[in-house]
Amino acid sequence: MTAFTTVLASSYTKGPDAYLSGMDHRIDEALRPLTGAGWQRTDTWAATTCTAPDQLAGLTYSRRLPDSQAELHSDTHRWLLWGGKDGYHSRWYASFTSHTPIHLIAATTARLADPTPVLRYVPEVPSRNRGAAHITPVTPPVPTPLDVRRAAAARARTTIPRAVVRAPTAATASGPSAALPVRTFRRR
Repeated sequence: MTAFTTVLASSYTKGPDAYLSGMDHRIDEALRPLTGAGWQRTDTWAATTCTAPDQLAGLTYSRRLPDSQAELHSDTHRWLLWGGKDGYHSRWYASFTSHTPIHLIAATTARLADPTPVLRYVPEVPSRNRGAAHITPVTPPVPTPLDVRRAAAARARTTIPRAVVRAPTAATASGPSAALPVRTFRRR
């Protein structure tokens, strides 16, 4: 969803007309990245669907204009994207309402069709989908001597209070309570 939020932030700087207007549904603008990447498009009287070549992702665009409240409060969707194998906890979904600007949906579909790898921790990939994923272990880079010096300097500047133990001096000793009593031991 980084593609969506990046384009949304860019549109926001141009004003409300750029990021709030969403009734213009030139659906081909949103579908073009998918069909260009080889996704299969199917048009019926009720919907347009696009499915990834590996059958592990898809998009459905409903031609029927749903009630705006139903879009927000039920499982009625104008736009529905999904990915992963079918099953509990192994598929993700994203939906857009009829009022979502088409350029935001197009940014999302362009990223969805992009073959560039997405970094994920292994536990974030459901076990049912790991066979379809191209998992490449990433090893952290070895720190340079400059990195080590910077880390040491940062630790030296830390503001964590440290306990300071001082031996009693004439200035801090205040009479008999400053000296510890001498213990005597008796043998039994």
